[in-house]
Parts: sequence; C-alpha cells; structure tokens
Amino acid sequence: MNDSEQRQTLLQLCGQVCAKGLVCGSGGNISVRCDGDILITPTGRNLGALSEDDVVRMRPDGSVYGGGVPSRERRMHCRCYVRADVACAVHVHSTYATALSCLPLDPLCAVPVYTPGYAISVGKLPVLPYLRPGSKELADMAGEVLAGRNSVLLAKHGVLTVGNNTEHALNIAEEIEENARIFFILAGRGAGLTEEQQAELQRG
Repeated sequence: MNDSEQRQTLLQLCGQVCAKGLVCGSGGNISVRCDGDILITPTGRNLGALSEDDVVRMRPDGSVYGGGVPSRERRMHCRCYVRADVACAVHVHSTYATALSCLPLDPLCAVPVYTPGYAISVGKLPVLPYLRPGSKELADMAGEVLAGRNSVLLAKHGVLTVGNNTEHALNIAEEIEENARIFFILAGRGAGLTEEQQAELQRG
C-alpha cells in the first residue's frame, strides 16, 4: 500500500477502537508500518476525530519527516517494529484491562486463562511494572517482552499488542479486554484452563 492507503488503514482501525470502547478522550495510540517507516497517531488527539493529514510519519528511530507531533509513546511503538513480522501496534486504555493492571499481579501471568480463544491468541499475559508513559525505560522493557510474544499489560496504564496486520493486533487487544472482564465478573469464583488444556490448544 502507498502512504495514503496506509493512512486510511490506520484511520479505519482508530474508528474500530473507538467504536468498541477500547479508548476514551485522547487516550491510546496506534501505528502501522509503511514502506520502512511508521505511521502513528498524533499526541493529545481523540482517535475518532483524526484525518489523513493528522497522521504523523516517522522513521524507525522516531524522528519525524515533517509537521505534526507523534504520540508521546513513539519510542514504544518504534521498539515494536524491530520485529520484521510486525505490521501494526495498538496501545489502548480499555476499561477492564486497565482496572486489572492496577491490581497486585503475578508479573509472569496477569490473569487466569479462561477461554480457548484467549489461550491461543494471548496465553499467559506478562505485566510490566509502572513506568512513566513515553519513557525510554518503558519502551525498552516493552520491546524486550514483545520480542517473543504479541501482547503485554502495562501496570496502571493499559495494554500493548502487535500483529502482522491491523485485524490481528486489534483482535488480541479485544481478547485481553474480554478475559479481564470475565475475571471481574467471576470475582474469584471460577477457574481458568489448566496448563494441560492450554498446551493441548497450542498443539492444535
């Protein structure tokens, strides 16, 4: 796709994220790969109110080509694209996942794995400690985790997912939000899938 087509792809994803209630106000940020560069949403803007001209094009090192101010999380997004298979990165402050991220959690597995879909697309979701949004420390830690998986929970902050296309990255974010919602509905009364059940699903 050319630059304009990729901008439209990004804007369509922004609209989906808003329609599904995964962000509010000016929260969240999204990016897509574009001919070796990165297109990213601007800072301080509602994702549902953007036009093509609002989208910021930047190089893999985070430097910007022209006008526009990219999301403050641009470092974190740049780290996502170190992987050649990543075409999209989605960072949302979805309600249940963010509420989950405010609890004391096992850093290796934030929440029980309740459903087969979640087991396959997410599995054991790791949690990063709270780090200042936009900081190099957060970008580095998120990049290390995402070198080997497609999602991570950010303490008191939200969710970061990556995918080989926009649908893939969005689906993972939705699975995490739904699994977190189930966690709160159950309020400790239910059990997740066993290790054996999860392993069986991964084997196909």
